[in-house]
Amino acid sequence: MGRTSLIMVITFNLVFATIGFNLSKVAVDAYDNYVDYYNRTVAHHIATSAANMAATQITFNPNWRTGYPNTSFAGGTYNASVSTVDSGRIQLVVNATYNNKTATTVLLLGLTKFSKFAYYSKIEGAIYWITGDTVFGPFHTQQKINVSGSPVFVGKATSKNGIFLSPSNSTPKFLGGYQSGVDINLPTDFSALKSYAQNGGKYTNNQDMYLKFNPDGTVTYRFGSWTAPPAYTESISAFAPNGVLMVDNANLHIKGQVNGKLTISATGSSGAAKGNVWVDSSVTYQTNPLLNPSSTNMLGIVCDNDVIVADNSNNNNPVNGVQIHASLLSKSGGLKAENYNTRPVAGTLTLLGGVQQYQRGPVGTFGGGGIVSGFRKNYRYDERLMIDSPPLYPTTGSYEVLSWYE
Repeated sequence: MGRTSLIMVITFNLVFATIGFNLSKVAVDAYDNYVDYYNRTVAHHIATSAANMAATQITFNPNWRTGYPNTSFAGGTYNASVSTVDSGRIQLVVNATYNNKTATTVLLLGLTKFSKFAYYSKIEGAIYWITGDTVFGPFHTQQKINVSGSPVFVGKATSKNGIFLSPSNSTPKFLGGYQSGVDINLPTDFSALKSYAQNGGKYTNNQDMYLKFNPDGTVTYRFGSWTAPPAYTESISAFAPNGVLMVDNANLHIKGQVNGKLTISATGSSGAAKGNVWVDSSVTYQTNPLLNPSSTNMLGIVCDNDVIVADNSNNNNPVNGVQIHASLLSKSGGLKAENYNTRPVAGTLTLLGGVQQYQRGPVGTFGGGGIVSGFRKNYRYDERLMIDSPPLYPTTGSYEVLSWYE
């Protein structure tokens, strides 16, 4: 009996010793895992914090490439380097270390294209956004946002000089957020676009061009008028291989159905005489992105002065109105209708895309609760412009994050 008891005691001691050892090992492993997790987490936080600091530097100084070499932070260290990927993109790489644990964050940043904006103006003047107005997509003005009532801004809205409310109890709705103090200037010139047109695109000088888009992916163009011989017909890829056309020191007249991607421009500093794009009839996409979001048709219209809806029989149909599918950028003018206050009632001017302009132009007059001359407006943002743009469309000079990898 005594021997049996002794064996039982020894057995229980061995069992409890084993259990105790295992419990102790589990506790030690749990502690080691916790320490490892903590060190890796702190290294990760250091890397993301450094990436945010470096991205902020690039935001305020787009030419900043110094980086942060071997910098101490929060008990660890990080190294941030900036390198150029191509003419429109840079890469930011951050390697962080904390207690021998490492973490890496990689950002790809690209120059923001003006085509991203559903609406941009440098001069707002006395124009108010009122109850019933809705802006889809990013919005920016270099002045104040004048508000009367409760307009709705669906995308992010920014302004340089804040908001002016009249009456003071107006309540604008910023569904995508609002930020003041944002400074985004229009390009001072289109020299970069000119270089693209001259080197791999299509460039003409001192000749007004009349350009028709054909639904089969070709363009037909003439110089001087819509009937002047000869007429040239080419595929868009042959017409402007890199997708950029510039009519320098002249005007550009357009109409038709776009099947492809192209940025067209007209430059000239002689007021209304040159540097304008005339819409002589509707310009639409062969595949409408509102009906088929996979559409690859995309047009950019860039000019020194105005984008003008011509006063002619094509554009004065009160039933059909005029459609423009494009992103429009005007350095010194805006989108307007020729003879807006004397032309007949012309229906609805429908814009699918976005407009970035020096100052909003008039397209019609109203009275007695209805339209008296020209157009009523229906502007719809092309959501594809948030991530895509017409070829080599002008940039803001500021960078935005295209991808963030950890």
